[in-house]
Amino acid sequence: MDERGASGGIPRRTFLATGLAGAAAIVLASCSWNDPSPSPTPTATPTPTPPSPSAVPRPTNMRRSAWGTDPYSRGSFSFAEFGSTEQMRTRLATPVGGRLVFAGEATSSLAPGTLQGARRSGLRAAADIVELAEPGERIAVVGAGLAGLTAARELADQGFEVVVIEARDRIGGRVQSIVDDAFGTPAELGSWLVADDDGLVEALAAASVGTTAFLGSPAVVRADGTPIEPSPAGAEALERAHVWSQALPHDVSVATALQQSGEVPASETPGDDGVSPAGWLRHAITGGLEPLTGAAPTVVSAQRWDPAPLLEPFGADPAEPTTLRLPTAPISGLLDQLAEGLDIVLASAVAQIAYDNTRVSLRLDTGESLTVDRVVVTLPLGVLKTDQVRFQPALPRPYQLAISQLGMGVVDVVWLAFEEPFWRADVASDAETDDAGEVGAPPSVLSVVGGFPTVARWIDVGTATGAGQPVLVGVIAAAQATRLEQLSDQDFLTAVLADLEPFATDGG
Repeated sequence: MDERGASGGIPRRTFLATGLAGAAAIVLASCSWNDPSPSPTPTATPTPTPPSPSAVPRPTNMRRSAWGTDPYSRGSFSFAEFGSTEQMRTRLATPVGGRLVFAGEATSSLAPGTLQGARRSGLRAAADIVELAEPGERIAVVGAGLAGLTAARELADQGFEVVVIEARDRIGGRVQSIVDDAFGTPAELGSWLVADDDGLVEALAAASVGTTAFLGSPAVVRADGTPIEPSPAGAEALERAHVWSQALPHDVSVATALQQSGEVPASETPGDDGVSPAGWLRHAITGGLEPLTGAAPTVVSAQRWDPAPLLEPFGADPAEPTTLRLPTAPISGLLDQLAEGLDIVLASAVAQIAYDNTRVSLRLDTGESLTVDRVVVTLPLGVLKTDQVRFQPALPRPYQLAISQLGMGVVDVVWLAFEEPFWRADVASDAETDDAGEVGAPPSVLSVVGGFPTVARWIDVGTATGAGQPVLVGVIAAAQATRLEQLSDQDFLTAVLADLEPFATDGG
């Protein structure tokens, strides 16, 4: 059974095209990809000057994720690394010797990297076990994330003896809901955006987790705080490079496709809006490609990563438009419902999975072991890439190749609560009026163009949900996410607050 066999189809692109964003360490200048920070030249030590006072207030609360350094995730979600193929995901979803079945977003062909993909992979894995197993068999599920608990719930409801083994001391995997009154809404440190045309919305509703439409519009400012009209120039360059790559007999990275197709603007000369063509391309990469993949354009597949959703805000009419919803209650409520009544072992990492034609033996890092008839493995791709879990015998070569060549991206979020929404006054006026002069939704997605921000875009939760609370969620991706994960909370906060300076500056 594949994902298409479940009820309701899933559009391939179900992530936020205009809202999610990350930061880049890439300069597109002179048709090259360079580090934006030149090598330092020894100089005389200057006389220290006191820093300028910041117009950005300190937040009243902060929550942050660090999925790249999480030993049980090793990244946020999978992406199409150049050189990988769609068949590799299909291969991972194929049972191994009738005893092992893999699940998780990395095995989803229709919606990789999403909650939808994780859930449907769990349904598919359970259906595979039902076809393979005899009634009453004992099944182990490795991992208590959305994929694992979905599979376990389905199998338990069909009469199998199920045990779920989770390395963390909590269920949820890469879903982590924080209930904190300071934010006025659940702070989700993992994926928290849901496509409104998928069964996941119904599953959430059944678990008393409501959702609301993602409201608002994008707002872009220059580094000096001047509001400007968003330009499709960067997204159009990525789209043309993608189309160009389709004619190649082999895959290349997005960076290579941009360069070889001639889509990298050589000019850094500002246009009428004060932003150069290269600046708009950087903006499309940091605000679109990197947060949607968790990786730099130097490793993302040009043939398999489709930038079309980035053009939706500019009037494009894609065959599969992206419409998203935000949860109004903790997503963990769905996980709790799935876990009810299941036999779940927490704080026990699986160290070895040994299988043959008759059984599967699991050895835990606690020194314990257990034997089952079959196993559903929902370990994140990032963990499968390491030697944290040994397979005996080793997985067949096609599975090893798929695990090796599919990419694992890093995307983190930071939730900041403030006493006042200081950023709204400067960005609201232009964005609230459409071409017909009618007032529309205030901007909920904020970004800076022309520089090298750490957090390239911010989501104003208050306007995105219509609740109005002064809460921002910053999305940090790829190299910047990896860098910031190494910082203390104090240094991290200093770095991200600096990116809010343009929104606290009256550019008018």
